[in-house]
Amino acid sequence: MVLVVKGEGGRKVCSGWEEGGGRGIFGSVMEGDVPMWINRRQLLKAIPAIPAVLAGCDGPQDKESNAAPTPGRPAEPEPWQPGGEEDGAAFAWGVQAGDPGPGSVIISVRSVPADLELVLVQAFDGGWVEVRREAIARAEETVQVLLTGLNADTAYQYAVYDSATGKRSPPGRFRTALDEQGFRRLSFGITSCFGGNEPWPSMLHAADERFDAFFLLGDTVYADGAVSLEDYRGFWRHALSVDGLRAVTASAGIVAAWDDHEVGNNWSRESLAEGQFEDALQAYRESLPQGTGPGGGIWRLLSWGKIADIIVLDCRAERSGDQYISVEQMEWLKTTLKNSAARFKLILNSVPINDYSDMFGEAFVQDRWQGYPAQRAEILQFIADNAVPGVLWLAGDVHHAMICSVDIPGSGGPGEAQWEVACGPSGSTLNVAAELYNDTTGHYPVLFAAYNYVRLGLDPGTGEATITFVGDDGAEIDSMTLAL
Repeated sequence: MVLVVKGEGGRKVCSGWEEGGGRGIFGSVMEGDVPMWINRRQLLKAIPAIPAVLAGCDGPQDKESNAAPTPGRPAEPEPWQPGGEEDGAAFAWGVQAGDPGPGSVIISVRSVPADLELVLVQAFDGGWVEVRREAIARAEETVQVLLTGLNADTAYQYAVYDSATGKRSPPGRFRTALDEQGFRRLSFGITSCFGGNEPWPSMLHAADERFDAFFLLGDTVYADGAVSLEDYRGFWRHALSVDGLRAVTASAGIVAAWDDHEVGNNWSRESLAEGQFEDALQAYRESLPQGTGPGGGIWRLLSWGKIADIIVLDCRAERSGDQYISVEQMEWLKTTLKNSAARFKLILNSVPINDYSDMFGEAFVQDRWQGYPAQRAEILQFIADNAVPGVLWLAGDVHHAMICSVDIPGSGGPGEAQWEVACGPSGSTLNVAAELYNDTTGHYPVLFAAYNYVRLGLDPGTGEATITFVGDDGAEIDSMTLAL
């Protein structure tokens, strides 16, 4: 959805609506000297919201700035071509790099051979230079190696070799995070929910983008029915061997959250067999490499210098009674947000915090933040009271794409000024409610059901986040720019 209001003083951007992107231009509607261009998909939904949007524009603002443009990412060399023959059987599950920091990353490989050698190359002067070679031994399902001493904001590639045959894995790529001195635009990819639609075509296009990092917001496997470690590993072996997921996990450093299907549909601790939670968690961690947070669990912070803090929540494992997340996780979240000096605070939130009462009423309310109103109000009010800038909620789970205000416009809720993006699904059954719902309040400036991933561009100079949804065919479906 795009809405542009032109007046005598130039272009205005109102409430995060911006020119550009979308599935195509429908045409223009003239009202005096004010042309309004509207995406075909959202024309009917947009008409009721236009008066409210126009009313929120105080006066012309020139979108063109005299400030120097924010630098983009330095060009990377063409993809590295490692020596040796690729062994598609021995390394059928590809390679993964997780939780990139300014000087570190976790490399993971699942393989048939046990005696392995890791080769790491670094982008340098338009090419690739080998910087590390070390023997590693696989004792469990996977072997994971924490690499430290890396250069910040630098492209690396790697491959893992079978020490006995000299054959290798497919190459992987990651980019280290910015340090405190780094200042440039960032580009992240995001999706969720892989419950069908194999081989996940959108992921093949996402892999081509070579993002700074790629976020998986949960339901990467649908392991419903698994009860043992071997059961869970079987689901992960299959998922990681599918072309789409294999490609995207090799293309960028992965930052992973989980949702319910990594353990079981809408699971609770009480519903699980003894040891089942631990088995599911082990299979998840060894498949998508990641660090542990301050509580020893999944919730954790990844810093990209002064540009972005990536705040990964665990919205499943700590539910109990009226508690959605633990008191410890809540206090950590509030402290992290308040103390963050980063221009953007990205909250990886596997289930939306959005107020869905206008779309779903009370249906399935216990499966999202809305079913835990005290904690939901607590965090939204904290962000509002402390005027925390740059917050963007990123969610999965709901099987449709969305950009929305967290609270319904006009409701007076503390989340009216906060934004949430629902990313994906890549493969799960599409939620047709997104196509049937008639938004009369402007709550959902972008809302549709199609397989997709999100391209999230962050510009620290302007404070803008540009969200673009890309479909299975690689074409842009919709786009919107938010001033955060």
